[in-house]
Amino acid sequence: MIVFTIDDKGMVESISRQLGEYHDKAPTVLKQALNATAKDARSMLANQAKDVYVIQKSKFNKAMTIKNASARRLEALIVTAGAPLELIDFKSNPKKPPTGAERPDVTTGKVLVKSSMKRLEMGDLKAFVARFKSGHVSIVQRRGPKRLPLRKLLSPSIPKMIGNEQEVYGEVEPKIAELLEANIRKYIKKTVEAKRK
Repeated sequence: MIVFTIDDKGMVESISRQLGEYHDKAPTVLKQALNATAKDARSMLANQAKDVYVIQKSKFNKAMTIKNASARRLEALIVTAGAPLELIDFKSNPKKPPTGAERPDVTTGKVLVKSSMKRLEMGDLKAFVARFKSGHVSIVQRRGPKRLPLRKLLSPSIPKMIGNEQEVYGEVEPKIAELLEANIRKYIKKTVEAKRK
């Protein structure tokens, strides 16, 4: 599990000064800014991950939940959880169990957008797409010369992909600080304007 935290209680004093006579609203302003930033950051992380990995954005959004800040707990969390995904969730060829003449010599797949399709084989053991009795389709590989057992081919988990320091989280992190500052200014302005009406 990856926990993404936006937390800076020291901002309250700075916000209080900017609010002037409405300084008592500083915790509320910071709470609103933190929650708005967490929501935007989740979307930014999902977009960035989608640009790096060959998988639907919805899978990233579903795996990230937000624990909102409150006026007493000035901290917003983006919690990412999930087990490794199956390789079939990414790009593969074929995508469903082939029959007869459709059966390819080798199954190929890739996880990264920038990668080329790779042959899914290990020595003499070639991967193939199989449908289980439950109806579930997966890319599998035999463990040895016998037909069974089969093992499903897995990819990194969503938390590992989101936490990719070089290409996902590392790319988004600098923008989050800027976003928080912008949201603080936005909610200071909204609070002052609302109070003056």
